Amino acid sequence: MFFPFQLSATFAQPPCKRMKKPSAPVSAEHLISVATSHLQKDDEFLIMAAGYTAKMKKLTPDQLIFADRVITETSVEAQMGKLTRWTSLSTNTSPILSTGTSPALSATE
Repeated sequence: MFFPFQLSATFAQPPCKRMKKPSAPVSAEHLISVATSHLQKDDEFLIMAAGYTAKMKKLTPDQLIFADRVITETSVEAQMGKLTRWTSLSTNTSPILSTGTSPALSATE
């Protein structure tokens, strides 16, 4: 069998790099304060995700599938730039999202 490349069982080890010695020892209190301040910097997306996660955990398996579908379709529409102020959810027609440009438009376009 022909192979366009050769396999080798030996690997070259990268050269060893010297670590710089810290100029001053770092205290445990300093490390804890840095870690604490980092963990307290939740951005708004993480906060929103935590809220949605709590709500989704309360759904039945069927409702979770349907909710995931609506969220995914909404995300796709947003990525395509089709969401507007008047975009709404319709539960009795297809497509699920109505992305009309004015409130006068019907959800069954």
